[in-house]
Amino acid sequence: MPKDRRIRSTHHHQSRTCPVPSCSKTAKQDKYKNLTGLDNDANKDVNEWEEVRCPICLEHPHSAVLLRCSSYGKGCRPYLCNTSYRHSNCLSQFCASSSKQQEAHPLSKSKLVCPLCRGQVSGWDVIEPARHFMNSKARSCPYEACDFCGTYVQLRNHTRREHPVSWPSQVDPARRQEWIRLERETELNDAICLFLSQFQYIGFEDMLRIHILHSGLLTPVESLP
Repeated sequence: MPKDRRIRSTHHHQSRTCPVPSCSKTAKQDKYKNLTGLDNDANKDVNEWEEVRCPICLEHPHSAVLLRCSSYGKGCRPYLCNTSYRHSNCLSQFCASSSKQQEAHPLSKSKLVCPLCRGQVSGWDVIEPARHFMNSKARSCPYEACDFCGTYVQLRNHTRREHPVSWPSQVDPARRQEWIRLERETELNDAICLFLSQFQYIGFEDMLRIHILHSGLLTPVESLP
């Protein structure tokens, strides 16, 4: 899991040594289209891949896999990094998080839940054109004190050369607990929205009665004028 970079200053981010030359988004897409022979119909996929970020590390996913979630037909496309232990290794972290929740609550049937839509995940697929494109995107080294950034191949060579016996920084327990809290809040909000949707045809006076009854200001035998 990558390090927390929120405390770094803007100047520090700008001072990163990145071997990938900077160019416009359109120019990069045109260059990739020329190299791969993509036509105009496929170019919309490139536009989508350009905006993709791994929901775990919030970087361009390297060696990406696409989760098969229950909202796939509605357009949900969660790509996660499926790199080795030397890199961010987000897919393994994602699966391990679900396993730890299962151990903490053995009576619950914990399943993989999509980090974007909260739908059930049945597996994942490798989309080769998407993986090839995302591997060409630069991202930072996962090691805490390192400022290197590069493509997937460049990062792989860098970690083997500069960090041969090191492991990326582990997930901060406080950040893990915050992530779990946000997941539970999302599930609670979804449940509340589902509950409230059952009352969409109830009039204002009926909703007012329900609110007053639950607040204890009115007993069931009483009624509003």
